[in-house]
Amino acid sequence: MPRETFQHELDRLVGEIISLGREVEACLGMMVEAMEGHDAGVASRELGIDQRFKERGAEIDEECMILQARQAPVARDLRLIYTIQAVTNHLVRSGTLCEHICRAIAETADCERDPELETALLEMARGARDLFGQGLNVFEDRDIDRARDLEALDDKIDLLYSEAMNLVVNPTNSDGSPEWRMRAALTVHYLERIADHGVDVGGRTVFLVTGERMESAMRQYRERHLDDDED
Repeated sequence: MPRETFQHELDRLVGEIISLGREVEACLGMMVEAMEGHDAGVASRELGIDQRFKERGAEIDEECMILQARQAPVARDLRLIYTIQAVTNHLVRSGTLCEHICRAIAETADCERDPELETALLEMARGARDLFGQGLNVFEDRDIDRARDLEALDDKIDLLYSEAMNLVVNPTNSDGSPEWRMRAALTVHYLERIADHGVDVGGRTVFLVTGERMESAMRQYRERHLDDDED
């Protein structure tokens, strides 16, 4: 395979990743809309989308394997192929979790809810959606400066996770049917994982650009800027 064609194939795969990521992001947006409006219809429209995400992910993985078989990539290209496969996995898993949440919304539409816990879930859902979108932006733009911000945003999600789980285990009132509370507990976990996937997409981007794991690269970045400030 000529070098120019190989590079074109890599660029096309990156485009497919971004397209898939935006579809998952849109699914997360519909999930939040369904939660905001208690709309089982909106949630139901997202059921089954997980299978499409998995099929597209499998196609991308297969194309990556074919590229490696046809031409032994140099280190930088191999890093990109590895990153494409890893990011694909994070996107598909996020889509799966989104469908799980939408199914819970649709199947508990008529159940009694705990308003306090529901508010915490909605805040967490918005945060997870936004963090996922920012992680995808970092990958699309190769903006590792913004990658370091993802962990701070994830810390906020972790706090919301703790607050929501506390409301699940130690409710301040008797509102919320047992089925709804069980689904709420699972939703809290799913949202936390979606946020983690967003952070991981940013971390994979740091590895792609620098060849370093995110923790090491961010430490070097901070040390470099501290030295610049001292100068």
